[in-house]
Amino acid sequence: MKKIKVCDCICHGQLVDHHQIKNRMLSAIEKDICNEKSDAPYPVEDRVSKLDWSKGDDFTRPWVQTFIPNFKLTAGKYIKEMGYGQMTLKRVWYQQYKQGDTHGWHTHGKTYTGVYYLEFPDKSSRTELYSPFNFKKHTIKAKEGDLVIFPSHWIHRGPCNPSKRKTIVSFNFEINFGNRASGGLFFYDNIKKKWFLRKMR
Repeated sequence: MKKIKVCDCICHGQLVDHHQIKNRMLSAIEKDICNEKSDAPYPVEDRVSKLDWSKGDDFTRPWVQTFIPNFKLTAGKYIKEMGYGQMTLKRVWYQQYKQGDTHGWHTHGKTYTGVYYLEFPDKSSRTELYSPFNFKKHTIKAKEGDLVIFPSHWIHRGPCNPSKRKTIVSFNFEINFGNRASGGLFFYDNIKKKWFLRKMR
């Protein structure tokens, strides 16, 4: 088999109004009664102190209601800058890592996944991922309030956390390319014989 290298990207920025929603989200998560164990259904090395992965498709959870409007504003801008038309959120869940917690190498479903660093003290463990092309590891240099998205098939992990508690939100979503034929995101230049991305308004 021959691997052919193509360009791809990780989108990394700050969630809109992170400081305005941080405490409300953490308060709602604190009140969440969750007895879920991190060793199922993941077939990887795991120890996550608190998570609600099994509720990932329930968008009525209080913290999710707070998160979604800001997420859509931020991630929506990301996907438009990559040339996609729209996104559909499929699952969203939180994970709280105490000192010594870890989440082993794994992939996600759907088209894109990502991480929102809701509570991220100094020296918290950083998300690591590697390219399926050359298996080179990349560490995401995140800070609290950052939102990162990347293709779901990229293998990634949350290494052992050496700091006090950190809280992240993870999610899976689908994207729609848009309709090029009816004045969508792209247009065809008959002179240059190429497709071009329309300028953002």
